[in-house]
Amino acid sequence: MSNRDFAHRLQMKFGLSYTEPTDFQISQIRADVLRIVNQQGRQPTLAEWTRIVGSYCRSIGTHARMGVDNTDLNLLLHLAIQSGK
Repeated sequence: MSNRDFAHRLQMKFGLSYTEPTDFQISQIRADVLRIVNQQGRQPTLAEWTRIVGSYCRSIGTHARMGVDNTDLNLLLHLAIQSGK
C-alpha cells in the first residue's frame, strides 16, 4: 500500500489532522517501528505506537473521525514495514 493509505490509517487510529502525517513523518514513523521489530523481534505495543506517532505528529488526538475505527495494529505494522510503493 502507498504512503497515503498508511497516512489515512494513522489519521483514523490516532486522531491526526488531515495534514499529517507528511511523507517525512511517515518515513520516520516507519523507521522507528522497524527498529523495534528488527532489534527486539516483536511488534510494537499500542503505547509504543502512540509514543512514536506522537513524537512526529503534533496533532495526535486532536481530530475525531465519525464511524467505527476498524484499524488495528497488525495492519499498521504491515503497512509500516512495506516499502513506500
